[in-house]
Amino acid sequence: MGNGLSSHDVATLVANPFFNALPSDISKMNCSYASIGMALASITTVTQAIKHRHRIVKALCQDFPMYILTEHRSAVVTIFGLPMSLLWDCALKFRASYIQCFKCAPHLHDARVRTIQEQVQNRKDKNAPLCTARPGWASVSLSYRNYKKKWNAIEMPLYDILDIDTHNLIVRVEPFVSIGQLTHTLNPMGYTLPVVPEMDDLTVGGLINGTGIESSSHKYGLFHEIITELELLLGDGRVITATADNEYSDLFHAVPWSYGTLALLLSAKLKLIPCKAYVKLTYTPHHSKESYIEHMRQLSGEYGVQNGKEIPMFVESLAFSLDTAVVMSGDFVDEKDVPRGTANRLSLWWKPWFYTHVRGMLRDAKAGKNTKRTVEYIPLRDYYHRHTQSLFWEMELMIPIGNNVIFRWLLGWLMPPKVSFLKISQTEMTRQLVERTHVAQDFLVPTRKMSDFLDLCDREFDRIYPLWLCLHSHGPMPGSLLKPPVKPGRDGNEMYIDVGVYGLPRCVHEKREEEFDMKKSMRNVLNYLVTIDGFQMLYADVFSTRQEFEEMFDHNGYRELRKKYSADRAFKEVYDKMSVIL
Repeated sequence: MGNGLSSHDVATLVANPFFNALPSDISKMNCSYASIGMALASITTVTQAIKHRHRIVKALCQDFPMYILTEHRSAVVTIFGLPMSLLWDCALKFRASYIQCFKCAPHLHDARVRTIQEQVQNRKDKNAPLCTARPGWASVSLSYRNYKKKWNAIEMPLYDILDIDTHNLIVRVEPFVSIGQLTHTLNPMGYTLPVVPEMDDLTVGGLINGTGIESSSHKYGLFHEIITELELLLGDGRVITATADNEYSDLFHAVPWSYGTLALLLSAKLKLIPCKAYVKLTYTPHHSKESYIEHMRQLSGEYGVQNGKEIPMFVESLAFSLDTAVVMSGDFVDEKDVPRGTANRLSLWWKPWFYTHVRGMLRDAKAGKNTKRTVEYIPLRDYYHRHTQSLFWEMELMIPIGNNVIFRWLLGWLMPPKVSFLKISQTEMTRQLVERTHVAQDFLVPTRKMSDFLDLCDREFDRIYPLWLCLHSHGPMPGSLLKPPVKPGRDGNEMYIDVGVYGLPRCVHEKREEEFDMKKSMRNVLNYLVTIDGFQMLYADVFSTRQEFEEMFDHNGYRELRKKYSADRAFKEVYDKMSVIL
């Protein structure tokens, strides 16, 4: 054989007892060695685990949850955010019902005001500015405001509807009453606010100190136009009542857009108007920019009443491209005037999101499947909160399958998640990504410049659509940050349009994120906005320097009032409270 042994030698070896026993002994030895090896490996593993225990704990307790929150945020929002939002809603509704049943809110209000007043008067650090203690994550704005951690945060548990005076058409409310609370309470009584911003969670205080707009604003102006009285706590601890014609009238006109930098709001009286159970809504598709702009301006009453037609109660438009849009106009109607079986109850959980419903009409019109106009009858509260279910169209980014018919039938009743939970679930990575790529802005533009501004938005934001287009009558506000209209009509007002840009640029959708420069685009838009007498809504991120900010907003009368009412020693200026990105 090739190894040099003869056949006889091999046979002799095989017959040897020692040779026959060798494989078994080797096997036993191998098992022993394997056991020793496994023991040593286990000891090594335990030793390394002990040595790196802090790193392992961090990976399990921080890195893994961060990975889930970043890479699988949609699942987190669906599994946790939706049920938590529902429970929070139920808790608030139960509390509101309890307060209303026992009619104890007015008495509690006075006691709460005294407590808040004592907090302001007895604060330890007189040099630190005042602000409310409501956490930043609880606001509806997607921006982050971190200043409250360093300032004197005043607890203000003011969440109640205090009085409804149907004779004088006035409702008195505390600042943290939500629009959802008001519509739930007022609409069944046959009353409503003249201006009802479309999101349930928006608060009266935020809408007064900031601003609010709705599809009735072409008739009634911005939200502050419906205020008749403000109860305010000044920086020196005094509580005063301001109206349009008393000694504090200058403060009354200046509080809107002041963002809590003149006084703390304790309560407000708002106008009411009678309403009916339904809205008759007419949808008109357009396939040219000039066509839908002109249609909106005609409906707004900017040109006056034409051909004896009354100005509709509601006007808005959704633009799905630069040249395509659906203009919607509506009026109150009684239930008896609604043809049987034709009501479109938008709030039903299985209904498609409103903007997709509207987009379908545009597609049908283009395909010649329907007439030029479509008429629907929508329950009033369903109309007011038509964009709530999908947060306009932002839910498509949070829960991509949210408008799927199966998802709607199974989980649609849980929608939408609270914006506060969406903010809480963001990681630093997703926050930075949103800051770089996600646009959430409202720009107030004179209708005379609307066409040029839409061209600019299409170019700078790389075709973000849909756009929300909502008219409003802009009037003078002496002492406030808002500049008066440059080209007013006979009534002293000028018609403006709110251009709402919410979403991701086309290049980001197509995974070309590096092609979009948020800061550059925003600064280009804001610089142009100043030249056409426009404004940026300040709930969103601000990309202006302080000097540029003061070019857009008038600070002269505002600063005089801050001195007059001791606000300059108790509150920071508006710019200091903004989410500034430079």
